Formats: sequence, C-alpha cells, structure tokens
Amino acid sequence: MVRIAIVEPRSAGHRLIDRAAELGHEVVVVSAGHGERRVPDVHLAHAALVETVDTNDDAATLARLHALHAAAPLAAVVPGFEHYVPLAAAAAAALALPGLSAGTAVALRHKHVMREVLRAHGIDQPAHVLVEDEALLDAALAAVGLPCVVKPVDQSGSLNVCKAATPAEARAAFRRIRDYGAGYLDRAGLPLVLVEEYVDGPEFSVEGYAEGGRATVLGVTEKQLGPEPWFVEVGHLLPARLDAAATAAVERYTRRVVEALGLELGPFHAELRMSARGPLLMEVAARLPGDRIPDLLRLATGTDLYEIALRCHLGLPAAPRPPSGGTGHAGIRFLLRPDLDRYRAMVVDPGLRADPRIREIGALVEPGAPIPPGGSSSSRLGYVLAAGPGPDDTAQALDAAERGVCFTPPQTTLAPAPRTEHFMGRHVLILNRWNNRFAEYHRYLDHRADRVAYLTTEAGRGPLDASLAEEIRVVADLSDRAEVTAAAAELAAAHGPFTHVLALSEFDLELGAELREALGVPGKGVAEVRLVRDKVVMKAAVAAAGLRVPANRPVADADGVRAFAAEHGFPFVLKPRAGADSQGVHVVEDAARLAAVLERAADAGTDLTDHQCEEFIDGTLYQVDGVVSGGELRTVRSWRCLGSCLDFAVGSPFGSVANDDPAFEARVVEFTRGVLAALQLTDDVFHLEVFRTAGTDELVFLEIGARAGGGQVRFVWEEVYGLDLIEASVHVQLGIGREYPRADVGGEVAGYLMMPEPPVRPAVVHRVAPLTGAVPELYAEALPPAGTVLDGNGGAVHTAGAFRFRAATSAQVQAAIETAVKLYEIDWSPAGAPGV
Repeated sequence: MVRIAIVEPRSAGHRLIDRAAELGHEVVVVSAGHGERRVPDVHLAHAALVETVDTNDDAATLARLHALHAAAPLAAVVPGFEHYVPLAAAAAAALALPGLSAGTAVALRHKHVMREVLRAHGIDQPAHVLVEDEALLDAALAAVGLPCVVKPVDQSGSLNVCKAATPAEARAAFRRIRDYGAGYLDRAGLPLVLVEEYVDGPEFSVEGYAEGGRATVLGVTEKQLGPEPWFVEVGHLLPARLDAAATAAVERYTRRVVEALGLELGPFHAELRMSARGPLLMEVAARLPGDRIPDLLRLATGTDLYEIALRCHLGLPAAPRPPSGGTGHAGIRFLLRPDLDRYRAMVVDPGLRADPRIREIGALVEPGAPIPPGGSSSSRLGYVLAAGPGPDDTAQALDAAERGVCFTPPQTTLAPAPRTEHFMGRHVLILNRWNNRFAEYHRYLDHRADRVAYLTTEAGRGPLDASLAEEIRVVADLSDRAEVTAAAAELAAAHGPFTHVLALSEFDLELGAELREALGVPGKGVAEVRLVRDKVVMKAAVAAAGLRVPANRPVADADGVRAFAAEHGFPFVLKPRAGADSQGVHVVEDAARLAAVLERAADAGTDLTDHQCEEFIDGTLYQVDGVVSGGELRTVRSWRCLGSCLDFAVGSPFGSVANDDPAFEARVVEFTRGVLAALQLTDDVFHLEVFRTAGTDELVFLEIGARAGGGQVRFVWEEVYGLDLIEASVHVQLGIGREYPRADVGGEVAGYLMMPEPPVRPAVVHRVAPLTGAVPELYAEALPPAGTVLDGNGGAVHTAGAFRFRAATSAQVQAAIETAVKLYEIDWSPAGAPGV
C-alpha cells in the first residue's frame, strides 16, 4: 500500500513491523543493528528494507531518512521506541509528513518537562522537585518528604526508578542515575533527576490514541509490580478490575493529561496510581505500550492498537474497527528469579501447554546468558500470556503458570581455575555417613569455588572425591561426640574457620548443631534442631500453633508407659523421642502386648528415658515432601501411603502414591505451611508425615524430618519431577539461590513399592523375578542380586526389591503397585542353611 519507516523498533515496535507488513505496507526498518538496538531476524523478515545507521546520531539518521524519501517517498515515519519519539517527530516534520510537534515530543519524552506542563494546566499530580546537583538533594527531600521516588527524567522500562525511605537511600539512588552513563541503548541520559512524592495505591496504565488533539481511551490495564524499592512491572491484566465509577475517573483524568500535553496524534501509554486524592500520573509516553499490552488489548477486546497507530501516523482517520472476537480479558505475567545470575533451561509443566487459557510461554533471556540485576524490566527471564472470559479466571491461569515454569540453575563446572578467581567465601564442613551416590557432594557443590572438608567414616569415604576435598578426616564412629568434636576442631585449626557445617542425614542433625555451636559457625543450633528431632518438643510446638497432634507424653520408665495406657487406653504407640525409620516403634494393642513390649525392653536393657507414648490415630498416612527457602514453600507434594513404615519394618510391603486430588492437596499444603511456621523451618528440605483420620477426615500431625525423605522418595522426585532432593538440601542449607521444579497436582503421578526382607534373617537371596515389562506403569526397579545377604538392618535402603511407577492418575499407579505385589517372587534361604 504505502512505504513506512519505523525508527529503531524495540518491544512493541517489533510487532509493529509484523502488523504493518500484514496490512500490506512496505516497511523500512531504520536501526543501528547491534547490541540492544538489534532487531530480531524473525521481525526483520517482514521488512522490505533494513537501513543500518547509528540512530543515536540524530543528524545521520535524518540524513538517511531524507535519502530514503528521495529514492521512494515515505508516507510515515513512526517511532519504534520511546527514546526515538523526538527523532521521528523531527523527521516527519522535515519530510512534511504527519507527526508530533517538537514541543509535544519533548514534553512526552522528558518527565520534568511533562510535570511542568501539567502544573501549568492545574492538573493534580505527585509533588516533585527537579534536582541537577547532589547538593540540592536535601532541599528536594524536605519539599517532597519521605518516602519518595527518585527517577531519571528520560529513561524507560523502570530503569533506575527507585523508592527511597531515607536520605541515604535517596542519595544512593541519585548517584546511581548520575553515574549511569551511556548504558541503555548506548544513550547517555540527561544529568537530571526527579525527586517525587511516593504515591501509595494500586497502579494502572491507560492505553489509547490521540487524533486531532483529542484523546480516546481504549482500555485500562491493571499492573502488578515486583518488590520495592524497584518498580519493575511483572504483570498486566486487561481490563482492570475497577468498578465503573473508578474506571470513568481514570479515563477522564487521563484524557485531561494527554490533551494538556498537546498530543496531536498517535498512541499513548499513561501510567498512574489510584490515591486517596484520586488518579495521579506517574508518567505518560507518546508510543505504543510495551509488555505485549497491545496484544492483550486485541485478545481481550478485538481492538487493534497497532493498526490505529499506523493510521494516525499516516494521517488517516483512526477509525478503530468495532471490537470483535475478544475473549473478555487477557493478561501477561513476567517471571523474575532474583536468586539466579544465569540459568540452564526453562522447564514448563506439560499441563500448562494443555491449558486453553495459556496462549504463549516464552523466554526473554537466553539460557546461559547473564541475567541483568534487578531494577529494570531487563531482569525478567520469561513470560506467560493468557486470556479468558473473566479477570479472576485469567489471573488464576497466570498464577498457575508462574508456579509451573522453572528456570534450572547452571550446572556446576569443575574446570580447573585459580581458586582466587572463583572463591565464593564459603568454607564448608560436611558430615557424611552415606556410602552411596547421595554422598557425591561434588555433584551439588563446586569444590573449586568453595573450600570443602569432610568428617566421615571409613565406609563413607568411598564416594568422596579426594582430589577436590580440602581434607577428608575419617573417624571410627560419627556418634562418638568427643572424637568428632576434636576432629572438627583440628580441621578448623588447620584450614581456618568454617562458614557452614552441613549435615544431611537425620542421624547427624544434632551433631551438626553441636559442632556449629562449638566452632562458632552460623546456622541452626541445638535448640532449633531439637524442634525437628525431639518428637515431644516437636508436637508441643505444632499443637501450640493450633494444629491437631496426637495426645502424647514423655516417659522415663515402664511405670510411665503403664500410666499412659491406664489414662488413654489401647491401642497406643511407644517410640523413641528422636528415632528415625520406625526403629524402636511399637503399636501396643492391648495389655498382653504391653507386657510383652516392656519385658522385651527390660531383657534388652533398653532405656525408656528418651521415649514417648502417644495416641494411636486411626486413618491413612500421608507423606509430604518439599523445599522451603527463605521462608517460602518452593515446591511440595503429598503422597498417600499404602501401608506404614512400621508395617514395612515388621514384614509387610510398603507403597506410596502421589496424591492427585487438588482439593485435598490444598488442605495438606495449608497444613504444611502451619507446621513449617510452628517449627521455624525456613530453609530446609523436609519430609512430613500426617494422618487423614477415618470418619472425621481430619489432618493430624505425626512427625517431620528436616531432611530429604528416605527409601524411594528421592528417586521418584528426581526421575519424575526433576528435583534432586539431596542437591536441594545442600543448596538451601548453604543459602545458594535457585529455582525448584514444581510437583503440583495436575501433572504426572509417581509412586513406588518396597518389598520387605524375608521373615527369617539373615537370609540369602537366590533370585528376585524382574517385573519390567509385566507392569506397564513400572519404569524402574532395583532388585538385590543373587547372593545378597539381607540381615534385617537394611531399613528402606537395602530391601528385597524396590519398584518405581509413573502414570496419569493416582488410581493407575495404585493399581500398578497392587499388581506388582501379586506378581512379586523371591527365592531365598536362611543364611547358614545347608548348601548356602
């Protein structure tokens, strides 16, 4: 149709190229073509011509546009981004094409000029003072008050816009702007700073266009901002959730602002906050809104702001087409991950891609590329765009999407490099009792970036990489407190003070706390660890938070146990206060069983001093595994147990299936949050056990471990949900920021089965029949090889067979587990029997 030049397109300017070409126009892109001023090839493909020129050089760009116009007349010169509005206006005027006047372009580009124009028109706005020199800052703060907002007069994307609550913060913000230099788009900003009144209230943007100096509002957008002191926009919802009166007030105020500033033609994007005084302008620009807002407007209402902008600059009546085909509402959510400086991959929950409300999911920062620091929109890693019939439905889809997109941290690299270049300042002492792959700490922690020493046993030494460790000190027994404490002190004396003591096994949590206190290392001390190890203290804290726990009492001897039985009746549970893996746990069903348990304890010399009795809860056991970091629950999933750990210990199969009931999951998650708060768990991987009572459907706390779940829990989490719980344990304990894959209801369901050791122990295994292929949902199995001796001390680690399953629903996984139990076969004989 006609020839249009778009000067330095960015953000919405990229899609303006696409839309102009769709409408049949011949598009000429005028761009520097490098760095932040490089237009992606996917958009350049729609251009008829690309002219490369330094768009920060006004004279050179104007000369190039003159040459283009002379070769083949241009019908319009359109700014592709806010910074180039004055340049496009000057070019349009020079070529006698429709455009903004120079004065309007300046007023809508430079915020201090904008403020003065609005002041002259008597339009209410935040109090403000222009500061040219730091010496004048105190006077500005006195005039405006604190808190205030400190912003550059000519940037965009919230770059260096900062809330300041104190004079020191204001001074730091001023210097940040003053010293920014030629950063964004290689453009040096004006050496001017605005200090403005901080307006407390929700923020909105108003999208529209001007024609003949009259403003038309097309939509009001609800904004979601990231954490202060920055004002980075992290989400938009259109139309905003405002009542009719508030919407009318916003539209009326915005029209006054735009017309006062003299906008003759073209799109505008105004940002304001609703205050006690009514709408107050933050800023307004003569450009298309960014952040895909034109696409939200088109999705929600059918109105094409791209086409309107082109028609305005062509001097044609805007004449927006009657809205048609809109969904009603649309929104976008940007994904911030301030704990990352790079990421390896963006992982999307498959369920999101199947949700019809989700229209797009994309990355804004390439994997492996540096993530800019917070303080501007460039720190956003990705986005999710959704549309639906109502605002709440659309917002819910965006909330779910935000939880379902994960950015995995970079893989640890161990390439040789001088320690001084990479040393992060951590000096870590690791207590290790494992002799399997979970002890391969070099997979979770870069030993060349951090200094790492080990205290371990001879058995635990095998998986440790001696070439990477600062030192590996072997002790006879990690339970020998005197030996371990002395060894830790020697390591500290030899290599310097430790910054962290890492203990991942539940049996080492108390030892880790004792060493922290002995060595003066920050972290959980004995009192905090006691909350998650002493079941009496643990239950008291949970009960104090208003959550249901079994009636319980510490006991000191057999008389204390009998007294509990007399008061509470049978059945009840007798267990160690600080046990694990159901070791030493007894369900006492009646008086005869009580007598037998106490007699056996006396014969074995078992000291009951550190035991407790508690109410037996009739119900289904659920396990809840997850990660809490910075006090926020990062990922969580509940699992319904088929059997109990105690039953498994005494000879019954044990299975577990991930829950897929969203209503119940919501209850469990809320209960879990209460437990974590009660026990002061803020940076931990946890394994929680709760009962869902029969009949009353009540949740009852059983116990929690501040560690990764045992048995097959770690395997299914890693294989099905993509999270290595041991790695997560290392990271949360060391304060290493990262994202954690979600395991929310709605995706794939995992489960596992463990078969108990033979009833006579020790036993020699001759053969366990494999089930791979016999059960379709079975994806992995771990079978003891022929000749394995099972001695009854394997717990959930050395079993007579472990099987892992995955399917679409919990019912399918449970059915597969039940089939596997029926098909399971083992040939064994007692150790020492003839022929063995």
